[in-house]
Amino acid sequence: MNVEGALKKNSMILPVLSGLLLVAAFPPFNLGWIAWVAMVPLLVSISQKEKLEALKAGFICGVIYFGGVIPWVVTTLSIYGHISFPIAVFLALLLICYLALYISLFGWLIRFFGHSPEALLASAPVFVCLEYGRTYFISGFPWALLAHSQAENLSVIQIASIAGTAGVTFLIVLVNSTIAFSILKFRESGKLPIAVPLAALIAVLGNSAWGNSEIKAMEKANAKGQNFQVAVIQGNIDQDKKWDVAFREKVISTYFDLTRKEATKNLDLIVWPETAIPFVYGKDKDRTNRLLKLTEEISTPIIFGGIGVKENGEERPDFFNRAYAIDRYGLAGQYDKIHLVPFGEYVPFRKLLFFVDKITDAVGTDINEGTSVEPILVGTVPIGMQICYEIKYPELTREFVKNGAKLIVNITNDAWFGKSGASAQHMASLPFRAVENRVPLVRSANTGISGFVTAAGKMVARTDIFKTASVTHTVKIPQTTGTFYTKNGDLFAFLCAVFSIIGLWYSRKNRG
Repeated sequence: MNVEGALKKNSMILPVLSGLLLVAAFPPFNLGWIAWVAMVPLLVSISQKEKLEALKAGFICGVIYFGGVIPWVVTTLSIYGHISFPIAVFLALLLICYLALYISLFGWLIRFFGHSPEALLASAPVFVCLEYGRTYFISGFPWALLAHSQAENLSVIQIASIAGTAGVTFLIVLVNSTIAFSILKFRESGKLPIAVPLAALIAVLGNSAWGNSEIKAMEKANAKGQNFQVAVIQGNIDQDKKWDVAFREKVISTYFDLTRKEATKNLDLIVWPETAIPFVYGKDKDRTNRLLKLTEEISTPIIFGGIGVKENGEERPDFFNRAYAIDRYGLAGQYDKIHLVPFGEYVPFRKLLFFVDKITDAVGTDINEGTSVEPILVGTVPIGMQICYEIKYPELTREFVKNGAKLIVNITNDAWFGKSGASAQHMASLPFRAVENRVPLVRSANTGISGFVTAAGKMVARTDIFKTASVTHTVKIPQTTGTFYTKNGDLFAFLCAVFSIIGLWYSRKNRG
């Protein structure tokens, strides 16, 4: 039996291969170049199948893809969420299967364009639409988007300043579909096509060349930017000790000591992680005063995360996941997290999932959503705050920049990911937020990864995970911010949606 016959007999070998290659493209393996060919086996497989078989092939690929990228969900739910292991596995499988449905739907939709090799050339816009849906549908889960595999490929990701992550995803899928198309055309005629691969090559090389010129322009512009000396503090506090009263003073002294160490460097700002303080700022008067005295002592503003409490006239007040900015004069500003994490800060479908409680154990009830996207002014620099998972959502960063932010600060607690690739997967979003809006970013994470991202998307001065650390870096505040993407948002993704809908309608009309 020849290779083609073997593949037809074992029809799911190619989707399985694509799933494995996609896993390899993301941390902890971090072989981003593989993403440019990872979908070829799936696309070739889809070309040989009817709609239902293509649906099945996409689902199998998706289960392996997401199962391999987010196995840490089981650890998060069972160890840190105190959910029994069988239920944690069940919930993780539900999430994996839900995410796999997007790849499954991709395979099914491509078959609507027909059985010819040319049908695969619709893959890029269709895939972009589905990733955009995954980003926002039912709260959204924009984790391990295909574009994120290129987080360190600076020349490629500059297109995000125009088209967002969708632009990078489009190029990756375009290359994959062109390769698959060429394989199928060669199989049909024995000749390799020239026009389509040449067009794809020009698009990719042209984008990289333009991206390099953009990076040089940003470096030149940054040289004229304002120097803003920032220290990030990584306390490395165990998740099970963060809210333990017995360790409260130890946690406080860790942050105070690291802060005093960095404060000798003539700083403009010090950043602590999400929920860094194990007390309620403003309510615990003694510890609040000690924190304010620290800012007087070092003469440097501090941004830190904590639990916010707002009385509402009822027995139980409202709780918020809050970022505070304080200086020697007191509270300079605050921000309440807007995009909350399901199961982390609230339980969705609580009546249905009555057996599940929140992972976060800081308060005994659901966290409330914030509403304001106004920057916090620290010195002369307007800062947009993003707490934890919010950095995954481009719309929030975009709104802050539209409101005048010239620096984005992301504070997070990645302790509940454990020692996995999740922290690096989380960090992979930051270069895109920087490039989309041409703003630098600062990230302070409880257990890492902490660090800085330039306005060109370069990640610098990164810490290791699960290390107590502090690092200082000179951030260049740009004179101007904002891009085509800042003004127009995900216009490119919407154009891909329009193209896909028209293409599907036209294909169906032609068939009957």
